[in-house]
Amino acid sequence: MMNERLSRVKTGAIYETRKLFWIFLYLFVLLSLFAFYKALILNEEALIYHQGFALINALALAKVMLVGEYLHVGDNFKNRPLIFPIIFKSAVFAVLLVCFHIIEESFIGVLRGKTLSQSIPSIGGGKLEGIVGVGIIMFVVLMPFFAFRELDRVIGTEELRALLFGDETKTSAASPVLRRHWRTAAAAVTVVALGAGWLTWSLHRNTTARYVTQKVEAGSMVRTVTASGIVGPAATAPVVARVFGVIQALECDVKMKVKAGQACAKIDPRPYQIMVDRIKSDLAGAKARFAKDKADLAQAKAAFEHHEALAERRAISHTAIEKSLKTYEQAQARTKLQEVTVGQLQAALQAAEINLGSTDVVSPIDGVVLSRNVKMGQTVAEGSETSSLFLIAADLAVIHITAEVREMDIGEVEYGDNATFTVESLPNRPFTGVVMQIGQSQPMHDQATNYDVVISASNPDLLLEPGMRATIRIQSQRRYDG
Repeated sequence: MMNERLSRVKTGAIYETRKLFWIFLYLFVLLSLFAFYKALILNEEALIYHQGFALINALALAKVMLVGEYLHVGDNFKNRPLIFPIIFKSAVFAVLLVCFHIIEESFIGVLRGKTLSQSIPSIGGGKLEGIVGVGIIMFVVLMPFFAFRELDRVIGTEELRALLFGDETKTSAASPVLRRHWRTAAAAVTVVALGAGWLTWSLHRNTTARYVTQKVEAGSMVRTVTASGIVGPAATAPVVARVFGVIQALECDVKMKVKAGQACAKIDPRPYQIMVDRIKSDLAGAKARFAKDKADLAQAKAAFEHHEALAERRAISHTAIEKSLKTYEQAQARTKLQEVTVGQLQAALQAAEINLGSTDVVSPIDGVVLSRNVKMGQTVAEGSETSSLFLIAADLAVIHITAEVREMDIGEVEYGDNATFTVESLPNRPFTGVVMQIGQSQPMHDQATNYDVVISASNPDLLLEPGMRATIRIQSQRRYDG
């Protein structure tokens, strides 16, 4: 009994494998023809990809169809005329084929670097009626397959083989009712196939090619130079440290909008505050001494003038007058020196206060922070524009794209040429600009020379940001033959 069971299992496995093979073969031929048509008529190159996906889709869909039979898909129409299960199964599995086709095109598009929206147009033109047309074609092609499957179910494999290949002994054994059903089903399949073909033609008859003739006239010829480049601001301003010190606070970061005079960083102000306080103390002492010296000067001047009046009446000695004059002159010298000292200390205080105020690192213009080249606790020195702490872009409503143009193409680019470009983050949004500067760049490793071409473009919506990589098409070499 065990041997009989194993024999039945083996026989069933062979039968199911054979059934799977014939279903796979039929679907593989169908999908391969679609792939070959697409590569030949549409002039596509990746035929090996499409044939590979045809093989995978055929295997997957063959399993789905086999599982569908086990799940008795369409058995609700089993006792009705054959045309009903044939149409139902053809429609169900045509939808599955379209789904597999959409998945295939989308996956191929991803492998080629396309987005899903860019891959869909390769499926029936990307329109709903095109995709429906593909489904109808698959529906029509599947109808013969399911017609034979249903006939095999109803009249048996041997009888169907006899009907197809002319075995009269087998054919005579078939009942007239089954023959009549078979003829009815074949006629119905033919009618439905013709109707579906007419519907497909109707959907696409308006998309036939139309040719327009036009008189040949002399005109202009425009050549396009393609290049790549980087988006940058039209103008920048560096933010530098004006005093030496340690960064105590950071208030600005990349992509932050700033106003002129806004603090972006703070340098430790304590050493500069100590200097201001010391100079203020020295200045206060110098002013007090200056006030005292001015009072002494006034007193010495009054004494000298009094002695001069006495000398005119010969009421004082010559020695007393000389002593009074000397005292007056010394008071004048001390007062003048103290006045100079006060002035020097006032200038020093002003400089110290400026240094103290310079511990606030501020933005010189309104704009956007492009880069930050400093961190907390870092010691910075009084620098120049080459050692900036921040870089501020002035106005991003107008941007510049620096494109690298090959030496062989640079002769075709002129000032004022129009250019269009896209960026990687917005591949479907074109931007326009104008060539405003042409200059030579550094030679590359292969000794070839590229030229920097600067393109100015408006950016009112602020969609373009510095650092974005752009693909540029410059319209050049206009030639007028009229």
